[in-house]
Amino acid sequence: MIVGALIGSFLGVVAGSIPGLHSNTFSALIVSTSAFLYLHFSPEDVLAMIISSAVAYTISNIIPTTFLGVPSEDTAIGVLPTHKMVLEGRGFEALSISCFSSFLSILISIPLFYTAILVGKNYEFFKNITPFVLFFVAFLLIMSEEAEEFEGSLSAWRKRSYAFLVFLVSGFLGYISLERSEIAEINPAGSVLLPLLTGLFGAPVLIISIFTRSSKIPKQEMKLAFPEIPTAIKGSLAGFFVSIFPGISSGVATVVSSLGERSDKGYIIAMSSANTANAILCFFMLIAIEKTRSGSADALKTLNLIPSFSEIAILSLLSGIIALISTIAIGYIVATKIDSIDGRKLSLLVFILLMILVFILTGFFGLAVFFSSIPIGLSTQFLGVKRTNCMGCLILPVINWYLV
Repeated sequence: MIVGALIGSFLGVVAGSIPGLHSNTFSALIVSTSAFLYLHFSPEDVLAMIISSAVAYTISNIIPTTFLGVPSEDTAIGVLPTHKMVLEGRGFEALSISCFSSFLSILISIPLFYTAILVGKNYEFFKNITPFVLFFVAFLLIMSEEAEEFEGSLSAWRKRSYAFLVFLVSGFLGYISLERSEIAEINPAGSVLLPLLTGLFGAPVLIISIFTRSSKIPKQEMKLAFPEIPTAIKGSLAGFFVSIFPGISSGVATVVSSLGERSDKGYIIAMSSANTANAILCFFMLIAIEKTRSGSADALKTLNLIPSFSEIAILSLLSGIIALISTIAIGYIVATKIDSIDGRKLSLLVFILLMILVFILTGFFGLAVFFSSIPIGLSTQFLGVKRTNCMGCLILPVINWYLV
């Protein structure tokens, strides 16, 4: 099992470090090549590969989010805070906060296994209230918009109306995209979420950087920073909360965890801890109710490899340690070099690479989704509302799925 854990951790770090890749990609490849893998590895090693890669990915996926502004579903809401910290010379600090938050979340999540068993006994109840929970999350998200200082009392309601429009429009785009998602799945790594979330969250940041006056990325301060424990606990509990409900993704978990956060650091802590907690607790839900909440859990069920609690705990800790060290090392190297790069040129290069990546992985349909998403993401900047409202692209389709 140790060999499988090492290989899985390596795959997770690779997937997290490269824009467009996801641990689910490797899980799908493991399933499709399982006959070959069983000739060289034991079933326990294959199980370890899947679990370790999923956990390691949630730690290392902060690298492209921070330094390139390229999000995954799990880190979409963190693009702007991490990008801002890079422009302040605090990119390595942002990365270290995220890494330690994710690792702390592992320690917080493991004892929640017994709560997952309790949830499993009341599964139908939680399934039935899922759309109402999503309505409540959407309501909180929109109502969290506040007036700027010295603005009138009606200013908050104006911003909330803008947020509602952004939520609806992104939700409509998300519904259309997900309804035709099979068109974008032209290879095992293809997912319509790549162009959808990159267009809503990543590309707007890059476009604004391209047209900004300052093109110099400041020298990054090589300072380790640690998360605030209460915020990490809140994020971890949000990740667990979301794993209870079928059809709700980890992207929604990050939204729930970030509600009420005002600082960039708070956003990063909440996002990272929710992201990792959701990944681990999806495996717990597989044990408790034999239902899948992630691509990795689905891969285990497909291969009939149901892990024990102790296996999940040990593999999560081991892969967490490996990914923590690896991600900080990679982040250190990137942070020491990034100040020598012209900010505009880097943003333009990344934007072009994103278009190429979207086309290779999702074809012309993906490009259409990508370019349709960008104006919606940019509108939040001009309307002065939070970009998290764009998570309507995931929340509204799930509500529709339950109600129709």
